[in-house]
Amino acid sequence: MKFIVTILKKNLVYSSTSGVVSERNFSALVSHLFNHQTHHRGQLSAVLHQLNINVGITDFFINIPDLKT
Repeated sequence: MKFIVTILKKNLVYSSTSGVVSERNFSALVSHLFNHQTHHRGQLSAVLHQLNINVGITDFFINIPDLKT
């Protein structure tokens, strides 16, 4: 766990395909990654709903076991 905390506190230096160098906080990038995938999941669900396709339950919360039961 200490390793993960250490990594998340670091900055990531990278360059774009056009050669522009950027430096960003790694934990903010990870947060963005998860938030952005949720955005795309919502887009896909909306399109499938418009096509009258039932996507079922899309909430991952239901897949997390309740440790008290």
